[in-house]
Amino acid sequence: MPILVQLIVILGICLAGDLLHRYVGIPIPGNILGMLILLLLLCFKVIKVDHIKETSDFFLKRLPFFFLPPSIGIMVAGDEVLSQWPLLLILCIALTVVTMAATGWTVQILSRKRKPQEKTR
Repeated sequence: MPILVQLIVILGICLAGDLLHRYVGIPIPGNILGMLILLLLLCFKVIKVDHIKETSDFFLKRLPFFFLPPSIGIMVAGDEVLSQWPLLLILCIALTVVTMAATGWTVQILSRKRKPQEKTR
């Protein structure tokens, strides 16, 4: 599929997510809704990975560039961030622990489910 068509598909899905957020009032940001729509379309094979691979690879290779605006925003609001640093530190540590625990439990659950399947093979 030509790159321009791939870009139109990806941006169209992003626009659909934004329109859902704006007009339907779903309390999830439009870009997240767009990613969920893309995930569903890929899972149900409405869109194949090959249909958007070149454009997706282009964006993924340049992903650090997309973190520049939020980083600059944090630098501009530096005084406010610095005044809240103890709370931010506690939140970062707590969320890291929660993420590690959730990942560990998920791996344990999936490995338990996989073991009976391996024994039957």
